[in-house]
Amino acid sequence: MPFRRAAAGAQAGQATLELALALPVLALLLAALVEVGLVVADQARLWHAAREGARIAAVDPDTADVRAAAERPGLSPLDVDVAPEAHLRRQGDPVTVELRYVPRSRVRLFDAVLDRVELHATGVMRIEQP
Repeated sequence: MPFRRAAAGAQAGQATLELALALPVLALLLAALVEVGLVVADQARLWHAAREGARIAAVDPDTADVRAAAERPGLSPLDVDVAPEAHLRRQGDPVTVELRYVPRSRVRLFDAVLDRVELHATGVMRIEQP
């Protein structure tokens, strides 16, 4: 009997030790999952911003208005390209708004990884006014 008690007593802290070793790894995995979800949300907002920018570019030749419409969803700073230029647009032709955005990391551990990520989105609409 004493042997069994000693063996049971030696293993009493094993679960606590395993939890203490596994908890940082689980926390890191959870943070990575949250970060990936936020980048996916940023990409969806960028698609929306590109559509909104193309919608404005179809009726307004001012690139500043296109930039303002594209930044409305909260993504800033954006790299905005509008083609064709305002003086080359003709009614009925397509106008293309291309956006590029580098997402900011919300978790400091992933700054180095997200510095290499650049999100892209394109919106195309038919020009309504010359």
